Amino acid sequence: MKVHYGPVTELEVDAIVNAANTQLRHGGGVAAAIVRAGGRVIQEESDRIGWCDLGKAVATTAGMLKARYVIHVPTIDYAHGRRASIDDIYQGTRAALELCRDLGLRSAAFPLLGAGIVGVPAREVAQAMARAMTESPDIESTLCAYSAADVRAVEGLAAQ
Repeated sequence: MKVHYGPVTELEVDAIVNAANTQLRHGGGVAAAIVRAGGRVIQEESDRIGWCDLGKAVATTAGMLKARYVIHVPTIDYAHGRRASIDDIYQGTRAALELCRDLGLRSAAFPLLGAGIVGVPAREVAQAMARAMTESPDIESTLCAYSAADVRAVEGLAAQ
């Protein structure tokens, strides 16, 4: 596992992971940034998929991003008023890595899932995600730290 200090959208990887909502409507946070950088096709494909449960993952193409796919991992369910738990984030990270394997991908970049709008403590998120990533050494995983809080959260989790 590697750490990148900056936006997930600037990396050249096989897949960029998105912190989505279960309805796959990408209106805020990192999801909106990914759609702005990659183009409307990401939202259009998400609309066709329509739903993904917490702890799961689905993929769309990546539009104009430097990646082949965007893998969407929901961290909030507005329809049922539910926010992802640390276990949901761990399971979602594992699901994203499994989807990478299924798609024949070798690398993925992840934001801190649920640490932004959803409000899960960033250090707990980073630790859960790092655990899932170390269990999948066949996928070159990069954890992205965007804010000052993200940087503190990932401190000491990977060699630079």
